Amino acid sequence: MKKKRSDFLSDIGGAPAAMLHGWMRQAVQTEFRGGSDQVYLPNRSAPTIMIAHGGGETNLCNLHHRKLAQHIASHLWKTRKLVAAVEPVAAVTDAISMGHSYPEEPRLSAMGYSLFSREMFAGSIVQQAEINCVDAVIIITGCDKTVAGGILAASWFKHLPVVLLHGGTIRAGCSLKGKTIEIETANEVEGMLAAGKIDKEEHDDILLRCLPSPGGCGLMATSNTMAVLASSLGIAVFNGASTPAMDTDHKSILPAKLEEGEKAADLLADMIDEGKTIGDIVDERSFANAAVMLHAIGGSTNAVIHLPAAAEGFGVPFGHENLRSTSNTPVLLNLMPTGKFLMVDLYEKAGGLPPLVKYMLDKEMLDPSMQTVHGVSLGELLKDVSAPQFQDPENEVIRSVEAPVKPKSSLCLVYGDQSTSDTSSIAPSGCVFKLNANQRKLEGPARVFNYEREAVEAVLAGKVVDGDVIVLRYQGVSVGCPELLRLTAALTGMGSDSRIAVVTDGRLSGVSRGTLVVHVEPEAWRGGPIALIEEGDIVSLDGDAETLFVRVPPEEIKRRASQWKRPNIELPRGPMRIAAQVVRPLEEGALWWPRD
Repeated sequence: MKKKRSDFLSDIGGAPAAMLHGWMRQAVQTEFRGGSDQVYLPNRSAPTIMIAHGGGETNLCNLHHRKLAQHIASHLWKTRKLVAAVEPVAAVTDAISMGHSYPEEPRLSAMGYSLFSREMFAGSIVQQAEINCVDAVIIITGCDKTVAGGILAASWFKHLPVVLLHGGTIRAGCSLKGKTIEIETANEVEGMLAAGKIDKEEHDDILLRCLPSPGGCGLMATSNTMAVLASSLGIAVFNGASTPAMDTDHKSILPAKLEEGEKAADLLADMIDEGKTIGDIVDERSFANAAVMLHAIGGSTNAVIHLPAAAEGFGVPFGHENLRSTSNTPVLLNLMPTGKFLMVDLYEKAGGLPPLVKYMLDKEMLDPSMQTVHGVSLGELLKDVSAPQFQDPENEVIRSVEAPVKPKSSLCLVYGDQSTSDTSSIAPSGCVFKLNANQRKLEGPARVFNYEREAVEAVLAGKVVDGDVIVLRYQGVSVGCPELLRLTAALTGMGSDSRIAVVTDGRLSGVSRGTLVVHVEPEAWRGGPIALIEEGDIVSLDGDAETLFVRVPPEEIKRRASQWKRPNIELPRGPMRIAAQVVRPLEEGALWWPRD
């Protein structure tokens, strides 16, 4: 009886091209002959293409990426007869599945994997591309560190054709009471419940219904921030940053997103044909535009870490001073947490990202000569786009420079030792202010915590009062630098985010609101001044004067330093323990290798 031939290779459009670089290379003496129904081999002269995406079924933000990647691969085969390998890459979901602390070391949380997952995502893409001799890459991004990791991987692939595509933003959910709800609502329900604003039934309903489908956080949090910056750098399908992931049925991928996937495939194929690499596109103009854009969109503090890391990969001189020098940029995008709308509103009510960028080009806020993967400059790409028409600022997703959401950026970068004879600088190596509440300055007694859980419990129990400054330490980059979302969400949910400040060596979620100081360096674990603040010390922060200090004389700080002992923090085995030994400070992008 004749064996039935497998149709597997036919079904996927031919043998994976990478096979030519593996065991098929050992069979170069063999002539593969026969009809089309017998052997399915790729064109030996065709490039090897990989489509990388965040895999896994635990990641809601990226859950649709495999179907999107398969659609892109199908388009490449149908239109160019190019075979692309769809490659899932390890990724995490910030906040949703990472809200617990380790019982053995409550100072550490699963969120400690968040920042480090950027390198793991980027490194996994590089690994799979290099071992399979890949010639070109499409990177689909979604949750926070996959976007940052995708940009980072692109910077390491600057000798290859690379195109990024954002998987898209999530749509808002709807509660049983008919209220629009989203991830920020869910984050703040604990504080809302403690303040008596909602009951337990509504609390549970919000948690169950706030995330109705796949897609990245709908606010201008880290995912959307980095997606916009990828477009601003010129390395992504331009409007992909603002397009929703799913259609209104919450089940099927939005047709426009599928079209963007096809566009990514076409752009990559054009780059291959023209011999153009991603490194030919990105230069100083790209990062200069990204710096301005970060402030204009009211973006996440995490971009302050990720942009310098990517710049180093691309070989572009860029650092915190570039971000600081552009911080007078007005906030023009009226999106939460700074404003009132969601990313899906930018797409459906204002035409997406292009009208905002066109307006900023018209106002000479951006460099139109910057190049893009679309094969033309930014100015040429948007020459036919209409700028917004402004009528009612309070109900406009994009605001004018005359009526901005805020007259200057919510982000403020502070540097230098500001100590005097009576005061001591808390962050002599730098810190980042995020001031999107109504309060830009605050001075009050320190409430010192070494564990986020204890700080949250104190806030919810009413033991931290208006005018206090929460000092939360031992959260720095050496121990994972978790996003302290529970603390800031509790303050906002209770309505105290403009009356109680937070100073920490940890990070924030892009969702966070309040009077906040993060990325304090040197971090507490390395003996920085933040480790030496005591309960009741008067802490002063001023976003306008760009100062952060404690009213304790330097001599007393030196005395405390002589008695300080580093706590014994047992890091989990695996990436967290490895990264802690090699990671660089946040100011240098938290990269995993020494500066060249």
